[in-house]
Amino acid sequence: MLRVRDVMTHSVVTLSPEMSLAEAMGTLSTIGVSGAPVCDAAGQVVGVFSQSDVVKLDGSVPTGARVESLMTAKVLSVGLDEGLEAAIGALAKHGVHRLMVLDAEGGLSGIITPMDVVRAIARGKLVVQEPGGGS
Repeated sequence: MLRVRDVMTHSVVTLSPEMSLAEAMGTLSTIGVSGAPVCDAAGQVVGVFSQSDVVKLDGSVPTGARVESLMTAKVLSVGLDEGLEAAIGALAKHGVHRLMVLDAEGGLSGIITPMDVVRAIARGKLVVQEPGGGS
């Protein structure tokens, strides 16, 4: 059985709740992703910030606004050793583009996105079967 740890992105850039929105958007743009986990000073995931959060502002960014004011505080996560099918199901069920991958102590180990799933299929790690088991 393929596990989350087998296909997740291990190297994850995190944002700080205290970052300005401009700095956070610049970081996302520089690394070429649409969102990232937000971690506190202790390294614990406290939220997720994405371009979707900024779109909600409808073009009016408050002066001095910080990531913590817009981030999504509800963090959806999976464990390192959960089955990949469960993670794919969670992505689809919640309609999200990223799940935080946490270790046994609750620390951030990585992130899993639909693109990680696509890469697994392209590399032959994950074989997609027709519904009903046919080919």
